[in-house]
Amino acid sequence: MALFTSKFITGTRACAYIFLALVTFKNISLITKNNSLVTFSIAMRLPQVLINDSSIIIGILSVFFLNIGILDLLILSHYDKIKEHFYKDYVFVRLALAFIITFVSYFNKFNTKLHNNFVFLFGFIELWFNFIIYNCLKEELNDLKIEKKRNYEDKVLNEEIE
Repeated sequence: MALFTSKFITGTRACAYIFLALVTFKNISLITKNNSLVTFSIAMRLPQVLINDSSIIIGILSVFFLNIGILDLLILSHYDKIKEHFYKDYVFVRLALAFIITFVSYFNKFNTKLHNNFVFLFGFIELWFNFIIYNCLKEELNDLKIEKKRNYEDKVLNEEIE
């Protein structure tokens, strides 16, 4: 049994994106001037993104984060029904896209629209969350299969004894 369930991690990701949307909308300088992000950018040799508090991009960015968070909340509302398909399709595709985004943002040094600390950090956070969710789902579905197999074996053994 895992320490965290995939449902918990998905909920955490949803809350993190909704919180990020609110912080982005209220005061983006909390993110852009964060010491950890600045140190991370310098260590990874990534250009820093500096956004004014009155920039138009703030609204678009906060709506983008809010949409991702709401999508994750909608997934949680039907989670038990879509768990297996969620594992096979959605999480795998999102994991692959996050890997591609992270790879391109780090190694594409000619295009500063992609090669910056925000794009890399977004890809890295997505990669981390989706990797954890993928592994938790894999373990949960494996445990379900084992439990179904044991129940079937118990049922067959009980029928033979009678």
